[in-house]
Amino acid sequence: MTAGRGRPVIFDDAAQAEFLRLVASGIRIGDSADKLGISRRTPTQLAARNPGFAQRLAAAKAAGRDNRIPHGTAGGYNNHGCRGPRCTAAATAARAKHRHDTAQHDGPDRTAQVHPLPIAQPTTASRKFAVLADVG
Repeated sequence: MTAGRGRPVIFDDAAQAEFLRLVASGIRIGDSADKLGISRRTPTQLAARNPGFAQRLAAAKAAGRDNRIPHGTAGGYNNHGCRGPRCTAAATAARAKHRHDTAQHDGPDRTAQVHPLPIAQPTTASRKFAVLADVG
C-alpha cells in the first residue's frame, strides 16, 4: 500500500490517551468525544475491535464514575447508588434526622384519616337474590 493514502487518522494514540484522561476525570464519553472533535461512536467502535483499548476504557469509566459521585453524602447513596461506607453512613444519618424531625412535629396531626367508601348495600335478602337471578 502507498503511504499517505486514504482517510487521515483522527483518533490516534495521542487522541486516545487524551480521551481516556477526560473520561477518567469524570466527563462522560460523548462529551469527551465532542471535546476532541471526534464522533461519539468512534471510541465505542474502537473498544469493540481492540480489547486493549476496551480494558483501558472500562478502567477510565470506572474512575470517572467514582469522580462524579459525591461521596460522603446521602445523595451519593440515594441518587448514584454508591454503597460505600461513607455514603451509607451519610444516608443513615440523613434518614435518622428526617425521622427525628418528623416525629417532633408540633403542628396538627397530619396522618391520613380513613374514610369509609360509600358503597350501596342491598337492604334486604330478596334484592340480593333478585340481582343474582338477573345475572344467571
